[in-house]
Amino acid sequence: MYERFLTFIKDHRMISPADRVLVAVSGGVDSMVLVSLLSRASIKVGVAHVNYHLRGVESNDDQQLVEAYCLKNNIQLHVREVQPEEYATGESIQMVARDIRYKFFDQLLDDFDYSKIATAHNANDNLETVLLNFTKGTGIAGLTGIAPIKTNRLIRPLLFARKEEVYQYAKENSISWREDVSNEKNDYQRNRIRNAVIPELKKINPNQMSHQKNNYLIIIILKTSMHMTIVR
Repeated sequence: MYERFLTFIKDHRMISPADRVLVAVSGGVDSMVLVSLLSRASIKVGVAHVNYHLRGVESNDDQQLVEAYCLKNNIQLHVREVQPEEYATGESIQMVARDIRYKFFDQLLDDFDYSKIATAHNANDNLETVLLNFTKGTGIAGLTGIAPIKTNRLIRPLLFARKEEVYQYAKENSISWREDVSNEKNDYQRNRIRNAVIPELKKINPNQMSHQKNNYLIIIILKTSMHMTIVR
């Protein structure tokens, strides 16, 4: 997986030798593996962690794990702790959390001279996004999924890897992580796609995510969408 990681960031020209990369690390397996891979590649990194204080003790345990990892590996850590009153905006908690997260990242990039922000989206996230967008009636653009590079400053170096590969790499390299048990609940649309829809699709085609871009499934969706448009 490490060699594929190097190939992926090289092919997409994500990182130059002069870059300092701020890695968004939640404490979950994806972000812990990402910061480990970047460090292994001798890329200069710092870590940004947001404690939303939405899961009680579990949120604090996530932060402690990230703090311990950064201390052990001599990585600069930036922590943002969200206060309860910050959620009282009238918007959904998810939207508020996202806004807080990216404002924090942008501030760190400006204040600490980071040139890139790296998030740990993987191939499974890409598939979930395509299916979610399709379900919501997106246009063709939405079916392209998550881009490896969103802007000049936002990169997704783990997008080539399936979730199963990420877990395997973490276990093989003794990387600690914490599971967010809220991901198992179907309270949110993405969780329903992940926990209910994709397992059924795998029964039909177990190899649906064998390619990082999920081209096979996307082609099927595009054909179905175009057929439905013609029929109408």
